[in-house]
Amino acid sequence: MTLQELADLGEATAAVAVVLSLIALIIQMRQSTKTARATAVWDAQMVFVAINETLAAGGPLSEVAFKVFTTPEKLTDYDRHLFHRYMRAVWQRLEAQFALYRSNILDVEVWELRRGYAKGLLSHPLIAEIWQLELRNSMLTKAFIDEIERASTRPMPAFMGGAAPASSGPAVS
Repeated sequence: MTLQELADLGEATAAVAVVLSLIALIIQMRQSTKTARATAVWDAQMVFVAINETLAAGGPLSEVAFKVFTTPEKLTDYDRHLFHRYMRAVWQRLEAQFALYRSNILDVEVWELRRGYAKGLLSHPLIAEIWQLELRNSMLTKAFIDEIERASTRPMPAFMGGAAPASSGPAVS
């Protein structure tokens, strides 16, 4: 075998190795993307698990939340303050999920469910009031605000133990 033939064989072998490396890299990237998306869905679910566990724990915030949905007229200024801070955390958690959605990491179906839930919450007068305060507080990005406000009007989410106030009406846009 001549030196030229050896060089040609070496180049062909190197080309095959490059192609195989690229195929392996593509496979690894697809697996990483699937893992990132699955993790994002898991995290999105766990955020709402944490919210529900907080409200189910039976502490002062649970009592305030129950009053919000059953007897809002009995809320004290301090109750309203607690609930406002709690709702700010909910909005911020939703905005974090929106960021994952916009980055094509969070599944479209999961984001649509979250967005619909958020829009439904806005049909409650106190939550709509808190939303308007947050818009003035500059705590949320314009893209997130537009995303929620563009969503179709949804009914207030249902909770056992009390109904949404009869005056809940349409969502604030």
